[in-house]
Amino acid sequence: MNRAAVMVLALAAACGGRPSTVVPAAPGVPAAPAGPARLGGTLVVRDSVRVFIACGTTAERPLAAAPTSQLRDALVAVVGGDRDSMYVELMADTTGGTLMARETLFAASLAERSRCDRPRPRFDVEAVGNEPFWRVSLDSTLLVLERPEPPLELVFTASSSETRGALTTIIAHRVLGKVHELKLGILREPCRDGMSDAWYPYRAEVRFGALALHGCARREPPR
Repeated sequence: MNRAAVMVLALAAACGGRPSTVVPAAPGVPAAPAGPARLGGTLVVRDSVRVFIACGTTAERPLAAAPTSQLRDALVAVVGGDRDSMYVELMADTTGGTLMARETLFAASLAERSRCDRPRPRFDVEAVGNEPFWRVSLDSTLLVLERPEPPLELVFTASSSETRGALTTIIAHRVLGKVHELKLGILREPCRDGMSDAWYPYRAEVRFGALALHGCARREPPR
């Protein structure tokens, strides 16, 4: 045993402990891959090559897409195909030099500039429609219906949710008023909002008493 090792052992004994042992990582075992991350930013298409610029950065990264990501559907709906640019929110694998889109959450035209400067809204589900405008947002169990005519905002408590195939139905209730129940149905089917030139991955229907509202919807991935 060399002199340095003897000094380490003596110091450990004096402190009432044992010398620590560094265990090296097992050779040939790869690190666990990072899961998909939620990204928002600008998708630019140059000569049919997709490039993504995340909000808050200027770095350009090539963007590929899984067949089930619906990114192609969003491109066709917003800008007519693999050309031009649009704002997009997606779940993507970020390891390696090329991003891989796994799920497209939302897409919109850049006619009103990028939405990167807007704060990320807090909701689990958002549904919107027009003629006249309406919006439903669900955050945990709090569901809010907004319309342009009084009452401008109605608040409900979501009490149940059921998914059958591509359709999810959410039922909510409130204590006040004559109509106590609201049903929100979201169908996994691409939807384009003609007023805002925005693409959504779901169609939506709201049933509130005799009122039936139709529009588009999006869901946030689990936080």
